[in-house]
Amino acid sequence: MTVRAINPLAVATALAMAAGTACAGDPPRDAGSEQSVHAALSAAGYTDIEDVERDDGLWEAEARRDGRRVDVVFDPNTGKIYPEDGQTSLSEADVRASLKAAGYARIRDINFDDGLWEADAEQGGVDYDLYLDPDTAEVVARKRD
Repeated sequence: MTVRAINPLAVATALAMAAGTACAGDPPRDAGSEQSVHAALSAAGYTDIEDVERDDGLWEAEARRDGRRVDVVFDPNTGKIYPEDGQTSLSEADVRASLKAAGYARIRDINFDDGLWEADAEQGGVDYDLYLDPDTAEVVARKRD
């Protein structure tokens, strides 16, 4: 092999290995900051924002809205806020169908909790805990189980 043949092969191998370490659909690790969460929640009318923490690619916080305390989840990739008392018009069957269409298998433990759909499923031989948008059933975050 010549040096010209090795370099493209080495680059292709390195790129393939790097791509294998990230999962499609996973949010970037540095998405958002605590300050951006405060700003987004304040802009949406939330006050007394406390206990802001990043968990599973989403931000969680406690805040006050309409005079009462509420836990919220903030998606730094879309800017969408999911209050714990949020509602959904989707059924468990809708969520299951959406996950199947997205290539997930062994779908189980589907439930609507704290404003998000949650499910466990497998993709590419890897088990995931999934968090889904209550309106679209799109995966907004996932973590390896």
